[in-house]
Amino acid sequence: MDIKTERLLLVPISKDYANDMYVNFNEKVTLYMSPCPAKNIKETNSVIKSFVKKRNDNTDYIYAILLKESREFIGCVGLHDLNSEAPELGIWTKLSVHGNYYGREAIGGVIQFAKSIGYKKAIYPVDRRNIASKKIPIYFNGQLIIQCEEKTTSDGRILERETYEITIL
Repeated sequence: MDIKTERLLLVPISKDYANDMYVNFNEKVTLYMSPCPAKNIKETNSVIKSFVKKRNDNTDYIYAILLKESREFIGCVGLHDLNSEAPELGIWTKLSVHGNYYGREAIGGVIQFAKSIGYKKAIYPVDRRNIASKKIPIYFNGQLIIQCEEKTTSDGRILERETYEITIL
């Protein structure tokens, strides 16, 4: 099921977006994120395959974010851990579109979808140094529930993660 917002179209992730993901999910985009960039396109395809399986298993819904008018791929957004009371929101957008509030708009679309399937709250983890991403849960009146929890990524980076809880109205 697609999700539409004012400027965006969120479509279930598929291999159609593998090259866009591989090129744009890079070290600069992932600086404050747990996942590392893929080493090759084969690895990206494997990640997409796992996302499709999770969707089929109803545990995670991951969407490609497209600009509505041009269908340009600009990133991914997800609703993870659907077996919990408060699923986790996640997002990334390519560098060339930063500053346009697409991340906030995409998260808003996913929050409305979560509401439509019965969720009352969601969580949004973010590195406290990622100011632009941190503004997203704050915009949706997220409440800080975990302050500065250190997490080491698979490539050895240390994240300073905060977790916000967003009440879905």
